[in-house]
Amino acid sequence: MELFEGIIKTLLEHEGYWVRQSFKVNLTKEEKRAIGKHSIPRPEIDLLAFKPGTNSLIVLEAKSYFDSLGVKISELLEHFEIPDGRYKIFTCENYRNIVFSRLVKDLVELGLAEADVQPQLGLVAGNVYQNKSSDIAEYFTQNNWFFWSPEMVKDKVNALAELGYENNTAIITAKILMRGSALPTPLSPNFTENSLSTQQQAKNWLEKNFPSEVFKGVRTSKYYQDKDIWFITIPKDLLENEEYLKLALAEPDFVGFNYLKIPTEYLKRNLDKLSVRLSGDKIDFHINATSTNRYKDIRGQGLELKQFLLTPELMD
Repeated sequence: MELFEGIIKTLLEHEGYWVRQSFKVNLTKEEKRAIGKHSIPRPEIDLLAFKPGTNSLIVLEAKSYFDSLGVKISELLEHFEIPDGRYKIFTCENYRNIVFSRLVKDLVELGLAEADVQPQLGLVAGNVYQNKSSDIAEYFTQNNWFFWSPEMVKDKVNALAELGYENNTAIITAKILMRGSALPTPLSPNFTENSLSTQQQAKNWLEKNFPSEVFKGVRTSKYYQDKDIWFITIPKDLLENEEYLKLALAEPDFVGFNYLKIPTEYLKRNLDKLSVRLSGDKIDFHINATSTNRYKDIRGQGLELKQFLLTPELMD
């Protein structure tokens, strides 16, 4: 929806970004073959947001979905070797890498960016299915992706409506829609209440149940009900620098956690069974939370992790 994109464009501009709307990436025939779809149309980026002085470039999908069920976390959690589904650039790493590489080349040729610019993937949602913005926020934080939830967009539009008069469609629309509304406290785009609470609750739980364990270095995941999994991303060099991969995996509604202490030597021996990103620097885990295959990594080739589950220590 172009009007929604226009509003997001205005919000970004008021935060110091230069924004280009509806930018088409010129894939070559060779790149299309490498993607696995010879006839794929030119990818169109909804919004490119560049902040001068930081060399920061956000590649944004803007999804209003006002008249639909909204953005579904289950669809963002999908994984494809060849681009498919609604969120191709999020769910197919090979496609994303090729598009980003060509995007940077196109921008350099147009004199709009330097060759060392690092694109960051992002999503702005006007509606989220079942209000699961916090699930998306935590998933995006682990991937170092940018996310504005509907709640954050509303906060920013509220703030926009308080500005002095400007002859801008987005600002005038905001003033009309928000006239008389009480203004909530704006949230920082880098703040997600749930990701912080997952870490804090895991820390509290670990201190109570494993007092001899140090929380530093423990990686946490909430329970993703839509896929019945826990999601973890780690840097690959952790396998060389740490003795253990320590995971605190939350049960639904944070009623408890599951603590796995996995020797990194075990992961190195089974590296061929893990989902290593094409960039070679990160490893993704989708850890099964169902009763039948609990603690099996289903993002890779089914590596068993349940033998590393620790039982809480008995307290006096």
